[in-house]
Amino acid sequence: MKQKNIVVANDLGYGNLKMTVDDERILQPTVISPIEQDIEDAIDHTDQNAVRNTIHNLLNEMNVEIDGKHYLVGKAAQNSTIDRISTDLNSRSRKAHMPAAKMVPLSTIAAKVVQHAYEEGEDIFSPLTANVVMATSLPIEDIENNPADREFYRGLFINNNHIIVFKNFDYKISVTINFKDVQVYKEGEVAAAIAIKYADENLKKYIKGYLNKKYPTIDKTKLLNDSNKDSLAIDVGFETTEFSLIINGKSDAFNSLSISNGYGDVLSSAWRYLPKVSQGYTVKDVIAFEKLLNSRPSSEIEEENKEFALKAESTATPSLIRNIISSFNRILSTTDHLDVIYVFGGGSIPLMEKTDFEKQLKNSLKTYRSSATIVWLGEDYSSIANELGLEILAKALDKSLNKK
Repeated sequence: MKQKNIVVANDLGYGNLKMTVDDERILQPTVISPIEQDIEDAIDHTDQNAVRNTIHNLLNEMNVEIDGKHYLVGKAAQNSTIDRISTDLNSRSRKAHMPAAKMVPLSTIAAKVVQHAYEEGEDIFSPLTANVVMATSLPIEDIENNPADREFYRGLFINNNHIIVFKNFDYKISVTINFKDVQVYKEGEVAAAIAIKYADENLKKYIKGYLNKKYPTIDKTKLLNDSNKDSLAIDVGFETTEFSLIINGKSDAFNSLSISNGYGDVLSSAWRYLPKVSQGYTVKDVIAFEKLLNSRPSSEIEEENKEFALKAESTATPSLIRNIISSFNRILSTTDHLDVIYVFGGGSIPLMEKTDFEKQLKNSLKTYRSSATIVWLGEDYSSIANELGLEILAKALDKSLNKK
């Protein structure tokens, strides 16, 4: 019997990996921690309760060996005291070339293979194999300025079979992944041209509700039903912000653009500024700073620490907004007409909820005499908009392979 392909949508972010594996959505920090010496407290593989609990929680405890090197990956690295390798905002290395670009997706897919095998009653300590079809994406700027990056990133996965070894137990688990096909698309564009254009009923309902709330008096027929409308998608990520133009329902690659600024710049600047607003208090790195921002204080000291972090964040945000608005104005100055501006990406959430970002977007539209509406995809959809588009593309890719 032919082995069924695992269908993967891989939205690799500088801050987090958003991945869908056979319809299950997974969020994993884009972080790795190299391990120089094997951890001695490996779990007894004959202890059935310990095995069950570890496999159930494997996505949070990825302790792997890939290409002969040992790492904690994703949440395991984020929660570790071992030195972490995350996004270096000062590095000129493009996304396809950053250390975690291969390690985090491979480990996450392999963990799901192990979990599925365990659920099916297979012996997970015997070699496991999986065939994978994957749709993924890179920033517009990376693909336009460095076209070879697209094939390079595809090749990281498809040129070889990959063996991922989990070292959580005293007996290793080995997973071999064979990529049957991988296609690399443009960030922002997959959300605007695919996810929004072919939105499911839930997303359509959200957009309709948002328009009714924000623009109760306008005729929404074209915005809701015309797939050939002119739109701009602003995808605020961790290290980049993508501006994807869709004109007459088709991508305008020539006028779309990407800037090397995202909410990670805010977090990095705020982390460096934290000691100045807190009389010397600081945390280990940007990852720890972001955890502090999202923390739920349970004491007066913790409450004060979070307030310091929020104050530092607020001082760092205006610079990012200025850069985004500058690029937005540039597009408005060269575009004859727009029906709608879609705003999404994980970085859009704090901008829309904590700042006057939306007001500044509307001021620019007024300056350029544009009647375009602004639709923010909200907390539920902003972070997964690209992932939604990649899910559609991955399923289509798998379907086309099955016809051959």
